[in-house]
Amino acid sequence: MKQEKLMEEYFMLGDWLEIANKILKDRGAVLVLGATDTGKSICTLLFANFWAKHGRKVGIVDVDMGQSDLGPPTTMGMVLINKPVKSLKKVSADTLYFIGSTSPINYFLPTICGTKKLIDEGKKKGAEIIIVDTTGLVKGNPGRTLKENMIDIISPSHIIALQREDELEHILKNINLTDKIVIHRLSPCTGVKRKTYFQRREAREEKFRKYFEQSSFLEIDLSNLNIKGSYYCSGVVLGEEDLSFLEKTLMTEIIYAERTPEGIFIIIKERLPERFSGFFQIKKRFNTEKIIISEEAKFENLLVSLDNRQGFVVSLGIIQKCDFKRKIFTVFAPLEEKDLSKVFSLKFGALQLGLDGEELGKVYPGEI
Repeated sequence: MKQEKLMEEYFMLGDWLEIANKILKDRGAVLVLGATDTGKSICTLLFANFWAKHGRKVGIVDVDMGQSDLGPPTTMGMVLINKPVKSLKKVSADTLYFIGSTSPINYFLPTICGTKKLIDEGKKKGAEIIIVDTTGLVKGNPGRTLKENMIDIISPSHIIALQREDELEHILKNINLTDKIVIHRLSPCTGVKRKTYFQRREAREEKFRKYFEQSSFLEIDLSNLNIKGSYYCSGVVLGEEDLSFLEKTLMTEIIYAERTPEGIFIIIKERLPERFSGFFQIKKRFNTEKIIISEEAKFENLLVSLDNRQGFVVSLGIIQKCDFKRKIFTVFAPLEEKDLSKVFSLKFGALQLGLDGEELGKVYPGEI
């Protein structure tokens, strides 16, 4: 079925219409599976519009944090509709959940957790049917692991599988049929243009530009917030004597250090020499096996999320300055100062951005 034909007057025919009517009666959660560029977003909108047109309150959950229609990249979103909409890109999400990365790789647990939280939020707000548009990661063991666990946690009543030949069968055949999950196998939407890596990156950067175009610089006092996604502020700050020892041993300026449950976490001004050999002395002094050393530059231009008490996004921000000792960060964000009272926690992301939305680099799990 061609994309253009699908979107004309929310047109449906054949097996698509039969599936839509069955789910209309059954309600519950619906998972849309498919590889990249198979038309998952078109399928999601088409079915959601059909159910809304027939009187259902529909929750749409977009968990594709790389190419989300409902929010900026690195987030997953949920919106409720009670009438058909032309495009999700013109709809404001009711709720956003921050992953911090544009890919679920290395972030399986937050992806699954966030998906479940968004579905639960949709149910709280009265959604009768919730359709989940998933990421295109389906190949190999990573795709199998993510999708199998997502299905296990969500327990959807229906799965709509858009596949070329049998590319989803390694996932579908392992679904426990006693869970009463109905699987609908469909061919991908024709006419969907395949995007290159550079086209996807350009699209993400344009979305970031639009998101941050009304931003200003805010000073955030982290001492009043929960901190997530970093070793920072998770332990006990080291005193001046210990800092002096570290500076002499590492032969570099120490900006900040603390003892965490994992080991000694140190933020330095500049990168250590490749053949540094003083780790044994540090381990002996602090009686620890692990030393985590991060450069100050890892925090610069880092994307963060300012979340509310429920763990959903109040605003994204880009770190500009860090005063680690005073726990005060300057953040570029589309948030008014009066709304800082809504912020309960700061969650560190994995992407470094310029103020114009340009992707500058990545920070990997465990580096900060």
